[in-house]
Amino acid sequence: MLDRVGTLSVSQGMITEYGRIQSRSVKLQMQISSGKVGDTLADVKDKASVLVAAKQRAAGVDSFLAATKEVRTRLDVQNLHLEQLTDITTRLRTSVGNAIAAGRAGPLMEEVRSLYAEAVGVLNYRMNGNYIYGGTRTDVSPVSATDLSALAAAPNVASVFRNTDQVMSVSIDQSESITVGIAASDVATDLLQMFKDIANFDIGANGPLNSTLTPTQVTFLTNANVQIPAIQGGVAEVAALNGTRYEQLDRAADRHEAMSAYFAKFIGDIEDTDLAEAVARLNRDQVAAEASGRMIAQLSETNLLKYL
Repeated sequence: MLDRVGTLSVSQGMITEYGRIQSRSVKLQMQISSGKVGDTLADVKDKASVLVAAKQRAAGVDSFLAATKEVRTRLDVQNLHLEQLTDITTRLRTSVGNAIAAGRAGPLMEEVRSLYAEAVGVLNYRMNGNYIYGGTRTDVSPVSATDLSALAAAPNVASVFRNTDQVMSVSIDQSESITVGIAASDVATDLLQMFKDIANFDIGANGPLNSTLTPTQVTFLTNANVQIPAIQGGVAEVAALNGTRYEQLDRAADRHEAMSAYFAKFIGDIEDTDLAEAVARLNRDQVAAEASGRMIAQLSETNLLKYL
């Protein structure tokens, strides 16, 4: 067989270069499709350690951000409940005032029973399966007396509360935590005491409260009516504290969102592909690959016979 004019080394060099171009083109195509420089730390070379540290810090920030948002949702719910308890005290005072003004109890006790049931529904509320007003005890309803009769039969108001005194606290930053829980007994002891006083009076020697009011009944209801605003004020204090905590969470969330955006950009600057540059390089490599392919084909066809 007649030898080719092109040397073996030239041919092998062209084939090797063609392979490198093809390999580089595959990598560029992957970068363009994924938008990333690569899928291993080796692909970012000397920036690998910086990238690892940035990702760890970003994960921590995102974790705190998620926790902050979750707790903020809980405080939103608590705020609505505190508003509801405030409304219950307002309606209770209105019902008592109407009875005094009319001189008749009328539907007073039915309204009291209904308002108590509503209050217990708030205090025994569950979020994601957990009682949120139970302190650190989330598996048992904070208020055991589910109706007014059970409350009246209890030896005292304290005995119907099953929450712990310690409430939940959550870390919202590396050096910052916030108390987010509210114990049922902290917000509703005075309110439930008022319900119990009315219920016990109704079933006592001076009851029932279901017809024309006696002077003793008027005196009792008048005193109750005077005490209710102070009960409402106690609920308002807890609501104000809840609002202060919400503002603290808002500030923390703003910090975390800003840091999360910063790290996303920082990591992206290392990992993300410059698409315009990658496309331009791919186009150049494709042109080079075509030229190399033609040259390899020409070398394979060039032999001494054709040369002669």
